[in-house]
Amino acid sequence: MFTTLTSNKRAAIFVFTAVLALVASACASDDPVAEEETTVTTMEDTTVTTMEDMEDMEEEGDEDHADFEFGEPADASSADRVIEIAASDTFIFEPAEITVAVGETVTFRVTNTGAIPHDFTLGDEVVQDEHEAEMVEMGGQMEMHDEPNLFSMQPGETKEITWTFTEAGQILMGCHQPGHYAAGMVGTISIES
Repeated sequence: MFTTLTSNKRAAIFVFTAVLALVASACASDDPVAEEETTVTTMEDTTVTTMEDMEDMEEEGDEDHADFEFGEPADASSADRVIEIAASDTFIFEPAEITVAVGETVTFRVTNTGAIPHDFTLGDEVVQDEHEAEMVEMGGQMEMHDEPNLFSMQPGETKEITWTFTEAGQILMGCHQPGHYAAGMVGTISIES
């Protein structure tokens, strides 16, 4: 559940917790009545991060990801074409280079042809770097859930992402299972005007 928090949100939660601890220790007193009053006052004036708050932060993070510069998720029924991609244990996507057009809606049908888990992340270098950092930080123990631009696949599994491309340029498709991206499991998608 906490795996999709961005580094900024994790840092904010850490800072909030540290500040709350400092406030509590600064307000501590030898007088139990004063301590009780201070604690009550502090709790009334402080927003406590609950599991529900954390889930809301995750949803907000998902909304942040909804604004991709290169396009947006689309319904599979509106796809202009389907591109079949194989993710293999030799740490490659086949094909490794794809060309699409601005305004085109494409379904990427990705099959894990290997014997180990793989994932598929659609995004520019910033998106790829952020996801790689999250996976490294979690030591590969991250239970990924599907998002509009990424999913994980078990061996033999096939999943799809449908995307409408709105900006010319180049983006990447990457696998961020431990060591895969560094081993070169990345491909390019050229978006032409």
